[in-house]
Amino acid sequence: MRLAYDRILSVCVDAETAASSGGFERYRYECACCGEEVHICAADSMYQVTHFRHRSGNNNVECENYLGNRSAIRTIGSIKYAQDKIEFYFSSFTKLFSVSVTFTAEELSEYEQSRACFQIRADSDSQPIISKPIDGAMFLPNVSTTILISTFGWKYNISFPNDENSRQYELFRKDPQGYLFPSIFKMQTEDGTGHYRAKLIRSETLYTNTPYLIVFPHYFQKCQFGDGIVLGDIIQFRTMDRDFVATPVTFTQKSVQTEQQLAKWNYRLEANETVTLLWPPSSQIDDSIAIGADSAIIYSSFELLAYGNINVGPSDICVIGEGLVKISISRTTKIYKRNVEMILSRVEDSFPEYQKIFVTEIASNSYTAQDEDAYLFNRSGAIRLSNGTTMPITASSTVRHYSFGYLDSVVKAPINRDSLAGGALIEDILKSYKRVEKLVWSDFDQIDISDDALNYLEACDRTGMINSAAKRFIEEGRI
Repeated sequence: MRLAYDRILSVCVDAETAASSGGFERYRYECACCGEEVHICAADSMYQVTHFRHRSGNNNVECENYLGNRSAIRTIGSIKYAQDKIEFYFSSFTKLFSVSVTFTAEELSEYEQSRACFQIRADSDSQPIISKPIDGAMFLPNVSTTILISTFGWKYNISFPNDENSRQYELFRKDPQGYLFPSIFKMQTEDGTGHYRAKLIRSETLYTNTPYLIVFPHYFQKCQFGDGIVLGDIIQFRTMDRDFVATPVTFTQKSVQTEQQLAKWNYRLEANETVTLLWPPSSQIDDSIAIGADSAIIYSSFELLAYGNINVGPSDICVIGEGLVKISISRTTKIYKRNVEMILSRVEDSFPEYQKIFVTEIASNSYTAQDEDAYLFNRSGAIRLSNGTTMPITASSTVRHYSFGYLDSVVKAPINRDSLAGGALIEDILKSYKRVEKLVWSDFDQIDISDDALNYLEACDRTGMINSAAKRFIEEGRI
């Protein structure tokens, strides 16, 4: 078959483009007719065109004769949208494993009306170890919901409403002979305390310069890695009534010994790729970047191939420089190649109503705290003032008061106008005194006017009005 459904990009792809973009991961492509897994064949053949084929044992004549078109596969893609949003995570803070799932607003409304449940089984024929009603109390539209896993299983069967067949996910690994392999997670986020969240790697390919967490669901086996590797501290923990051992690792370069060790676990190591959002400034929600514009500019270390490593058409990709690409964003745009995963979601600009807090400026020689939300700022730093505390206010100190974390008033020492002179004194008068009168030049005939006063009078001449206080100061010779 020529076309298949790409579960990562959530779009129809053709075999030649998928092969040229390096899409050889297991479980990535599905038949548009039956939904079973297919893989790329004859990618380097001189005698056959590149095509998709079912795995051995699930061949179907009708499927194999199917050529397909993009419009026909959209139905398949819409049905499998929820399955595409299943991910497994490990938290270094809680030392627990979890599964996350995302539903659209339409799916939530439909499932809530039918009282459907999201279920997980450790075995396809067993009772659910997790069963959650799909409603607004448990799930939010287009936001991933994390569910902790408390029961150990080599494979987890996850079923969705309106889908007759459950989908099987492998969280912990062993071969048919029972030899245990580690699970490898990609470390994603880290807070100021050093805690991080790691997402399960489903493919068998790892990449250089990418932080991973190797998790053993059994006793720790010493790894025979070569040069070009950075190992973190070993973590030992117990969950799901089982002992686990984990270690952070980053492969900085490929080596024969490292590749041999990874091959024993059915992994391989490749050089990494990079992709970076340059414009517009955007916020990140879960694994998705919210874009408030109809286009985005990114830097990519690899060529973006329409329906190959990005789920948009050729007309939506505009190369503007070496590595610089402008992408049209309609709804959800996905970029995936090697270790690069980027999801750009189009959101409408919204300006929620808010209450504007006006900051009051107060001039005073002292301040008495009326609550616990006032702070004294001076050359030594900031000090929180206790209720009832009275502090003198100097020229080098201020008091700032906050309401619910927002600044609402600033207390400063009164300005000593005797220290002001010339233009600075005029500016202070104009800010503090607003009364004006008609300018009469003859009022200043008998006065020796300074340069600052003359500049001010020439400015007043353009409007024909003069500030009454400034006029008095000029007449008194104080400016």
